[in-house]
Amino acid sequence: MINIQQTLALAVLTVAGVQIQSPDELLRRSDVGAFAPSSFRARLILTNRPQNVRHEVEVWRSGEGKTLIRFLDPKERGKYLLRLDGEVWLLAPSAKKPVHLSSSYRLYGGATLDEVLGIRLARTYQVESASRESDPNGTLVALELRATSEGMLFPRVHYVVREATERPVSATYTLRSGRHVTSVEFLHWNESGVVYARSVIVRDLLRKGALTEVEVLDLQERAIPDGLFSLDDPAARRALEATASKTP
Repeated sequence: MINIQQTLALAVLTVAGVQIQSPDELLRRSDVGAFAPSSFRARLILTNRPQNVRHEVEVWRSGEGKTLIRFLDPKERGKYLLRLDGEVWLLAPSAKKPVHLSSSYRLYGGATLDEVLGIRLARTYQVESASRESDPNGTLVALELRATSEGMLFPRVHYVVREATERPVSATYTLRSGRHVTSVEFLHWNESGVVYARSVIVRDLLRKGALTEVEVLDLQERAIPDGLFSLDDPAARRALEATASKTP
Protein backbone atom coordinates (compact mmCIF):
# COMPACT_ATOMS: atom_id res chain seq x y z
CA MET A 1 0.00 0.00 0.00
CA ILE A 2 1.13 3.57 -0.67
CA ASN A 3 1.25 5.79 2.44
CA ILE A 4 -1.19 8.48 1.33
CA GLN A 5 0.27 11.18 3.58
CA GLN A 6 3.69 10.70 2.06
CA THR A 7 2.23 10.57 -1.43
CA LEU A 8 0.32 13.82 -1.03
CA ALA A 9 3.49 15.54 0.13
CA LEU A 10 5.03 14.90 -3.28
CA ALA A 11 3.38 15.99 -6.49
CA VAL A 12 5.19 13.30 -8.49
CA LEU A 13 7.14 10.19 -7.48
CA THR A 14 9.82 8.61 -9.60
CA VAL A 15 10.30 4.83 -9.45
CA ALA A 16 12.82 3.08 -11.68
CA GLY A 17 12.98 6.17 -13.85
CA VAL A 18 9.22 6.24 -14.48
CA GLN A 19 7.15 9.19 -13.33
CA ILE A 20 4.12 8.23 -11.26
CA GLN A 21 1.32 10.71 -10.68
CA SER A 22 0.09 11.39 -7.18
CA PRO A 23 -3.20 9.59 -6.40
CA ASP A 24 -5.08 12.92 -6.29
CA GLU A 25 -3.79 13.92 -9.72
CA LEU A 26 -4.59 10.49 -11.17
CA LEU A 27 -8.14 10.70 -9.81
CA ARG A 28 -8.59 14.13 -11.35
CA ARG A 29 -7.34 13.02 -14.75
CA SER A 30 -9.33 9.76 -14.77
CA ASP A 31 -12.58 11.14 -13.34
CA VAL A 32 -15.29 9.38 -15.35
CA GLY A 33 -17.86 12.07 -14.61
CA ALA A 34 -15.62 14.80 -16.03
CA PHE A 35 -14.93 13.33 -19.47
CA ALA A 36 -18.21 14.12 -21.23
CA PRO A 37 -18.96 17.78 -22.09
CA SER A 38 -21.03 19.74 -19.61
CA SER A 39 -23.87 20.11 -22.11
CA PHE A 40 -24.78 17.23 -24.41
CA ARG A 41 -27.40 14.97 -25.92
CA ALA A 42 -26.87 11.20 -26.11
CA ARG A 43 -28.71 8.01 -27.08
CA LEU A 44 -28.19 4.87 -25.01
CA ILE A 45 -29.20 1.22 -25.14
CA LEU A 46 -29.66 -0.51 -21.77
CA THR A 47 -29.83 -4.31 -21.86
CA ASN A 48 -30.90 -6.21 -18.76
CA ARG A 49 -29.29 -9.63 -18.25
CA PRO A 50 -30.12 -12.48 -18.09
CA GLN A 51 -33.57 -11.42 -19.38
CA ASN A 52 -31.99 -9.99 -22.57
CA VAL A 53 -34.47 -7.10 -22.52
CA ARG A 54 -33.33 -3.97 -24.35
CA HIS A 55 -34.45 -0.40 -23.70
CA GLU A 56 -33.47 2.76 -25.54
CA VAL A 57 -33.28 6.16 -23.86
CA GLU A 58 -32.18 9.66 -24.78
CA VAL A 59 -30.18 11.80 -22.36
CA TRP A 60 -30.13 15.58 -22.31
CA ARG A 61 -27.74 17.24 -19.85
CA SER A 62 -26.99 20.88 -19.11
CA GLY A 63 -24.29 21.46 -16.52
CA GLU A 64 -24.08 19.22 -13.47
CA GLY A 65 -27.49 20.07 -12.06
CA LYS A 66 -29.88 19.34 -14.94
CA THR A 67 -30.41 15.96 -16.61
CA LEU A 68 -33.41 14.73 -18.59
CA ILE A 69 -33.90 11.07 -19.52
CA ARG A 70 -36.38 10.52 -22.34
CA PHE A 71 -37.79 7.00 -22.70
CA LEU A 72 -37.85 5.87 -26.33
CA ASP A 73 -39.56 2.48 -26.09
CA PRO A 74 -42.91 2.74 -27.99
CA LYS A 75 -45.00 1.92 -24.89
CA GLU A 76 -43.22 4.62 -22.85
CA ARG A 77 -43.22 7.55 -25.27
CA GLY A 78 -43.90 10.79 -23.48
CA LYS A 79 -42.32 9.63 -20.20
CA TYR A 80 -39.25 11.32 -18.73
CA LEU A 81 -36.99 11.24 -15.72
CA LEU A 82 -35.83 14.69 -14.67
CA ARG A 83 -33.02 15.34 -12.22
CA LEU A 84 -32.66 18.84 -10.86
CA ASP A 85 -29.84 19.47 -8.38
CA GLY A 86 -29.93 15.91 -7.07
CA GLU A 87 -33.71 15.53 -6.92
CA VAL A 88 -35.28 13.00 -9.30
CA TRP A 89 -38.78 13.32 -10.78
CA LEU A 90 -40.91 11.14 -13.05
CA LEU A 91 -42.87 13.03 -15.70
CA ALA A 92 -45.58 11.03 -17.45
CA PRO A 93 -48.63 11.91 -19.60
CA SER A 94 -50.86 9.94 -17.20
CA ALA A 95 -49.61 11.82 -14.11
CA LYS A 96 -51.27 15.10 -13.17
CA LYS A 97 -48.06 16.39 -11.59
CA PRO A 98 -44.40 15.32 -11.34
CA VAL A 99 -43.77 12.29 -9.10
CA HIS A 100 -40.82 12.63 -6.74
CA LEU A 101 -38.48 9.59 -6.73
CA SER A 102 -35.56 8.48 -4.59
CA SER A 103 -32.12 9.58 -5.77
CA SER A 104 -31.25 5.86 -5.81
CA TYR A 105 -33.96 5.16 -8.43
CA ARG A 106 -32.76 2.55 -10.93
CA LEU A 107 -33.46 2.70 -14.63
CA TYR A 108 -35.49 -0.41 -15.50
CA GLY A 109 -34.47 -1.87 -12.16
CA GLY A 110 -30.80 -2.00 -13.17
CA ALA A 111 -28.57 1.07 -12.80
CA THR A 112 -28.94 4.45 -11.13
CA LEU A 113 -28.60 7.64 -13.14
CA ASP A 114 -25.21 8.30 -11.52
CA GLU A 115 -23.90 4.89 -12.49
CA VAL A 116 -25.04 5.32 -16.10
CA LEU A 117 -23.91 8.93 -16.54
CA GLY A 118 -20.86 8.95 -14.28
CA ILE A 119 -20.28 10.55 -10.88
CA ARG A 120 -17.91 13.52 -10.57
CA LEU A 121 -15.58 11.72 -8.19
CA ALA A 122 -12.74 14.25 -7.91
CA ARG A 123 -15.09 16.93 -6.55
CA THR A 124 -17.00 14.78 -4.07
CA TYR A 125 -14.45 12.21 -2.87
CA GLN A 126 -10.97 12.25 -1.41
CA VAL A 127 -8.30 9.58 -1.80
CA GLU A 128 -7.68 7.62 1.41
CA SER A 129 -5.17 5.13 0.06
CA ALA A 130 -3.78 3.77 -3.19
CA SER A 131 -2.19 0.50 -4.30
CA ARG A 132 -0.53 -0.65 -7.52
CA GLU A 133 -0.77 -3.95 -9.35
CA SER A 134 -0.25 -5.28 -12.86
CA ASP A 135 -2.25 -7.27 -15.36
CA PRO A 136 -1.34 -8.39 -18.91
CA ASN A 137 -2.16 -4.89 -20.22
CA GLY A 138 0.03 -2.95 -17.80
CA THR A 139 -0.16 -1.18 -14.45
CA LEU A 140 -3.38 -0.58 -12.55
CA VAL A 141 -3.82 1.81 -9.63
CA ALA A 142 -6.60 1.07 -7.14
CA LEU A 143 -7.84 4.19 -5.33
CA GLU A 144 -9.87 3.91 -2.13
CA LEU A 145 -12.15 6.95 -2.03
CA ARG A 146 -14.21 8.44 0.79
CA ALA A 147 -17.03 10.94 0.23
CA THR A 148 -16.36 14.45 1.53
CA SER A 149 -20.05 14.93 2.36
CA GLU A 150 -22.23 12.77 4.61
CA GLY A 151 -25.12 13.19 2.19
CA MET A 152 -23.55 11.14 -0.60
CA LEU A 153 -25.50 8.06 -1.68
CA PHE A 154 -22.25 6.05 -1.84
CA PRO A 155 -19.86 7.01 1.01
CA ARG A 156 -17.02 4.86 -0.34
CA VAL A 157 -15.77 3.93 -3.82
CA HIS A 158 -13.09 1.46 -4.92
CA TYR A 159 -11.82 3.00 -8.17
CA VAL A 160 -9.37 1.17 -10.44
CA VAL A 161 -7.53 3.14 -13.13
CA ARG A 162 -5.29 2.07 -16.02
CA GLU A 163 -2.22 4.19 -15.34
CA ALA A 164 -0.92 4.43 -18.93
CA THR A 165 -4.21 5.67 -20.42
CA GLU A 166 -5.66 7.43 -17.35
CA ARG A 167 -8.96 5.68 -18.02
CA PRO A 168 -11.00 3.98 -15.29
CA VAL A 169 -11.31 0.20 -15.50
CA SER A 170 -13.87 -0.36 -12.75
CA ALA A 171 -15.65 1.26 -9.82
CA THR A 172 -17.33 -0.42 -6.84
CA TYR A 173 -19.76 1.69 -4.80
CA THR A 174 -20.29 0.95 -1.10
CA LEU A 175 -22.91 1.91 1.48
CA ARG A 176 -22.12 3.35 4.91
CA SER A 177 -22.64 -0.12 6.36
CA GLY A 178 -19.74 -1.37 4.24
CA ARG A 179 -21.98 -3.39 1.97
CA HIS A 180 -21.11 -3.27 -1.72
CA VAL A 181 -24.03 -1.94 -3.79
CA THR A 182 -22.92 -1.71 -7.39
CA SER A 183 -19.90 -2.45 -9.54
CA VAL A 184 -19.25 -0.75 -12.87
CA GLU A 185 -16.85 -1.99 -15.56
CA PHE A 186 -15.73 0.41 -18.29
CA LEU A 187 -15.11 -1.77 -21.35
CA HIS A 188 -14.68 0.57 -24.33
CA TRP A 189 -14.00 4.27 -24.77
CA ASN A 190 -14.71 6.72 -27.54
CA GLU A 191 -11.43 8.58 -28.07
CA SER A 192 -12.26 10.38 -31.34
CA GLY A 193 -13.58 13.85 -30.57
CA VAL A 194 -15.63 13.80 -27.37
CA VAL A 195 -14.21 11.31 -24.86
CA TYR A 196 -16.78 9.10 -23.11
CA ALA A 197 -17.29 5.54 -21.94
CA ARG A 198 -18.93 3.88 -24.94
CA SER A 199 -19.61 0.48 -23.35
CA VAL A 200 -20.25 -0.11 -19.64
CA ILE A 201 -21.44 -3.06 -17.54
CA VAL A 202 -23.30 -2.29 -14.29
CA ARG A 203 -23.86 -5.05 -11.71
CA ASP A 204 -26.41 -4.70 -8.92
CA LEU A 205 -24.59 -6.45 -6.06
CA LEU A 206 -27.65 -6.29 -3.79
CA ARG A 207 -29.63 -8.44 -6.22
CA LYS A 208 -27.23 -11.31 -6.80
CA GLY A 209 -25.33 -9.47 -9.49
CA ALA A 210 -28.21 -8.50 -11.79
CA LEU A 211 -26.48 -7.01 -14.79
CA THR A 212 -27.18 -4.07 -17.10
CA GLU A 213 -25.15 -3.46 -20.24
CA VAL A 214 -25.03 0.21 -21.23
CA GLU A 215 -24.05 1.12 -24.80
CA VAL A 216 -23.75 4.76 -25.86
CA LEU A 217 -24.87 4.91 -29.49
CA ASP A 218 -24.17 8.59 -29.96
CA LEU A 219 -23.09 11.59 -27.87
CA GLN A 220 -23.05 15.15 -29.20
CA GLU A 221 -21.92 18.30 -27.45
CA ARG A 222 -24.63 20.93 -27.87
CA ALA A 223 -26.54 23.66 -26.09
CA ILE A 224 -29.72 22.35 -24.44
CA PRO A 225 -32.91 24.47 -24.24
CA ASP A 226 -33.55 25.28 -20.59
CA GLY A 227 -37.27 24.66 -21.06
CA LEU A 228 -36.64 20.89 -21.32
CA PHE A 229 -35.85 20.88 -17.61
CA SER A 230 -38.95 22.74 -16.42
CA LEU A 231 -41.00 20.87 -13.81
CA ASP A 232 -44.09 22.98 -14.38
CA ASP A 233 -44.11 23.77 -18.11
CA PRO A 234 -44.02 20.78 -20.51
CA ALA A 235 -44.08 22.90 -23.69
CA ALA A 236 -40.45 22.27 -24.65
CA ARG A 237 -40.81 18.52 -24.09
CA ARG A 238 -44.00 18.45 -26.17
CA ALA A 239 -42.16 20.23 -28.96
CA LEU A 240 -39.39 17.64 -28.70
CA GLU A 241 -41.91 14.79 -29.02
CA ALA A 242 -43.55 16.48 -32.01
CA THR A 243 -40.19 16.91 -33.76
CA ALA A 244 -39.18 13.35 -33.02
CA SER A 245 -42.42 11.95 -34.44
CA LYS A 246 -41.65 13.61 -37.80
CA THR A 247 -38.14 12.12 -37.97
CA PRO A 248 -38.01 8.98 -40.13
